[in-house]
Amino acid sequence: MTTSSTTERLAARFGLKGLNQLPANDQDAIVATLGNLFDGFQERNTHKLTAVYAKDADWVNAFGSVKKGSDTILSYLRGLFEDGNFDQGKLAGAPSSQLRVVDDNVVIVSTHLQVTGQGLLDGGTISIRDNHSLRVLHRQPDGAWTIISEMYMDSRQGQSYINHS
Repeated sequence: MTTSSTTERLAARFGLKGLNQLPANDQDAIVATLGNLFDGFQERNTHKLTAVYAKDADWVNAFGSVKKGSDTILSYLRGLFEDGNFDQGKLAGAPSSQLRVVDDNVVIVSTHLQVTGQGLLDGGTISIRDNHSLRVLHRQPDGAWTIISEMYMDSRQGQSYINHS
């Protein structure tokens, strides 16, 4: 399971742990997908996302927008990336991700990151978005790995249950 130094370097950029459970070719393909996802969001560039989502992928963001299919997801993200409020948000630090192997063809990647300064419609800003995401990747017949399901959520400041952590 020897992986390339490029894959190791890219995986370190988004704090991906657990990758070493997989053969090198799968590591390379998964890191390529996650790297395009990360770069596409950072650069606000949907062209980098064209091979990231499966044709029938489902996607839910932290504000409750639900999208189905790669074309619909990319269309939504194109508008989001052009939005000044979203564009104000910047990563507060490196993300932290954990990969879990479900079977030979499915992995789950959970990621935690924080974003500062994202604008709101009322003119305010979200000082810190404490964001968690969960994505399911599926190996394609050509060896590529695409996201078949992705969900984002933000930690809330208020609590409704005394034992929330």
